[in-house]
Amino acid sequence: MAEDMESVREHLGALLDEVGNVELRFVGQDAALLLQAIADWQPDTVIIDTRMRGMMVLGLLQECREQWPQMAVVVSGVFFEQYYRTAFLRAGANAVFDKAGDWSELIALLANRQVQTAPAAVDVPALVR
Repeated sequence: MAEDMESVREHLGALLDEVGNVELRFVGQDAALLLQAIADWQPDTVIIDTRMRGMMVLGLLQECREQWPQMAVVVSGVFFEQYYRTAFLRAGANAVFDKAGDWSELIALLANRQVQTAPAAVDVPALVR
C-alpha cells in the first residue's frame, strides 16, 4: 500500500491485523519506491493513493498493468469526482476506494481475495467501478 496519511496506514493495518490472513506492507508516496517494492514483493493486490511523487497515478496504473497484468490495483483517495473514478478504472484500476467511505468493504475484499484481476471487476458501494 502506498499511502501518505499515517492515520490511514494505522487504521487499515489495525483492521487487517484482526482479519489475520492478509500481509500488509507499506511504502512511501514515491512512485519509484512503489514500483521497486512491487517487483520485489510480487503482491497479489496493491493499493495506490491518488497522491504520488514522481509519477501521475494514471501513469503508475499503466505501468502496473504493463508490468504485472495479473495484480489487482485499488486506487484510494477522498471524495473522488466521477470523472476521476472513471479515468482510474479506464487506466486499469480494479477498484476505486473512497477513504471517507465504508472501510469494511475494502477489508472484506482484501481478506477474501475478492479483488479481481480484471480491471473494473469490483462493484460495491465504497469501491466504485
